[in-house]
Amino acid sequence: MGQSGKISRALVISDDEKTRQISAILIEESGFQVMEAATIEQADPILERHAEKLDLVFADACSGRDARDLAQRVATTWPWIRVVVSLDHSDDTGATWPTNSSTMKQPWYPLDLLIEAERALN
Repeated sequence: MGQSGKISRALVISDDEKTRQISAILIEESGFQVMEAATIEQADPILERHAEKLDLVFADACSGRDARDLAQRVATTWPWIRVVVSLDHSDDTGATWPTNSSTMKQPWYPLDLLIEAERALN
């Protein structure tokens, strides 16, 4: 899996350590090197320093507004990075998301995340 000759990198954001670890392992299985952050605020400096090398940002259980802000900022500043956000049903307001992003409803299944990671590679 993954693109030959290119190292794919991802950033996983989740305040739940177990979810962050599981997400990172799943994304690594798709051929990514993974960096982790517990919050969007902690992710900001990682994005600033490593955006040129990132292909995917996965944000788990961020509030809908914060997640949309993150997706919009990434789409505007780093349009090559795919953003995947898992949302609680209560955060799904039918808002429009940038074209380089997608959402998954919670609870999500490992296969859902693997599919989204593969999409980031293509």
